[in-house]
Amino acid sequence: MQIDASKLNLLSQSDWGGREERVARQVALLEDIPVLSASLEAIERYAARLAGGTCVPVGTVEFVRRAMALAGIAEPENLSYPPVLCRYLRREVERRAAAAVLGRRFVKPVTTKAFTGFIFDSLDDPAHLPCHHRAQHNAFLALDPCAHVWVSEPVSWVSEVRYYVLEGEILGEGRYDDGPDDAPLPDRAIVQEMASCFSASRGAPVAFALDVGVLEDGPTALVEVNDAWALGFYSGTLAPRQYVQMLWRRWQQLCPPKFLPKRGPRRPPWH
Repeated sequence: MQIDASKLNLLSQSDWGGREERVARQVALLEDIPVLSASLEAIERYAARLAGGTCVPVGTVEFVRRAMALAGIAEPENLSYPPVLCRYLRREVERRAAAAVLGRRFVKPVTTKAFTGFIFDSLDDPAHLPCHHRAQHNAFLALDPCAHVWVSEPVSWVSEVRYYVLEGEILGEGRYDDGPDDAPLPDRAIVQEMASCFSASRGAPVAFALDVGVLEDGPTALVEVNDAWALGFYSGTLAPRQYVQMLWRRWQQLCPPKFLPKRGPRRPPWH
């Protein structure tokens, strides 16, 4: 079932101004979708609308996370490495307590977007690290020692591409690494296998992104999966209306069933 599109609004984060927010406003203008606006601190004024399932929040992870709390939506479990896609990782990935990470390892938070995944070396002196890397290093060290993180061996990617997926269909794609233009790209057939396999799995989000790359020794491998509730928009990857549709469909899926219409759902205005 779908949320009644006649009551759909976009709730834009006014104190942000990121690409995602600008894209959503552009689509709303073209499709005559009402846009509400609030800062992170003032989002509570729209608690009733969020709880009623009529607002799709667009903003930072913190903004959408707060919107979910106001709507009574439990934050989805982090799905960076779904079990059904483990065979596509081409490397060992495990959950481990932060205090148990020793040596040089790639570390990624289990909590969505708590910090950016990075290569942690227990022998590093943070003072000598580049600014961004130092920030991630410090965020990791600030975790509770018992908090779990994803840990894997460091690998080298020759290219990395984001694929936007809705109901198992790849809507768009775009390369996001800084490697040479002639670097080999992921095998599209394998990427479609991943998309179809994950979409068909129990509890999978209706919309998500697959980050897939090519390893230095040649094979196509999964970098990670990103849930559409906290999904960035990369320019040139897919049409803005498709991006907003992904956000709308994922929010629709997350909304408590009692807020969904009982009959006659209208199609989204951009169909």
